Amino acid sequence: MFNITLICTRHEELGACNSNELYQIIAAIHPEVIFEEIPPSYFDKYYTHKSHSILETEAVNKYLETHNVRHIPVDSEHLPFESFLQDHTNMNFRIEGLADIHGFTYRKLTDIYISQITKYGFKYLNSVYCDNYFSELDDTIVNGLKKLNDDRLFQTYKIWEEIHDNRENEIIGNIYHFSQDHSYNRAICMVEAGHRKSIIQKIQAYETAQKIKLSWSFYNYEYYR
Repeated sequence: MFNITLICTRHEELGACNSNELYQIIAAIHPEVIFEEIPPSYFDKYYTHKSHSILETEAVNKYLETHNVRHIPVDSEHLPFESFLQDHTNMNFRIEGLADIHGFTYRKLTDIYISQITKYGFKYLNSVYCDNYFSELDDTIVNGLKKLNDDRLFQTYKIWEEIHDNRENEIIGNIYHFSQDHSYNRAICMVEAGHRKSIIQKIQAYETAQKIKLSWSFYNYEYYR
């Protein structure tokens, strides 16, 4: 009881990372519950009105055509404003444009990331190689910010990290709160790959303080080539 598989994905299709491949993964696990990285207020536009879609909701909607499953939005309602997202995009653009080792490394890492997703899809997104990419990218961003030495960019990075931390905590908390009141044998939780390493660490820490214990599996490819 309470078996959950963490599946890391992305919101946009790219090569082997597409809604059909994700559907195949979901169908192979055959979950009774799907925990989704969307805020509750987004549910209707993805599933009732279907006025919007992302890779994950396309796969879930396809699964719902032939399976009876509960799908639960577990993300925070406190998502960043568009103006902040523009600031964050500008921060990355500034680092990418650096004419030094930091800019070069940022561009090289991004190219590798895109090529690996295109070729290997979810096998890459759920591997230690992808974890390493995000760790290296974060180090590059921090070093690039030091080079730029712009207080506003530092503040943007700090806020972005806080947003991610709070969202991950809320996602995990919502899953455990749901599990306290509902029984199930198989579930999946889908989050973007950038959350994978930290959310696994948080799950392991969270388990020690909870009355209810969930049996987590991590859809993991240690070697995918």
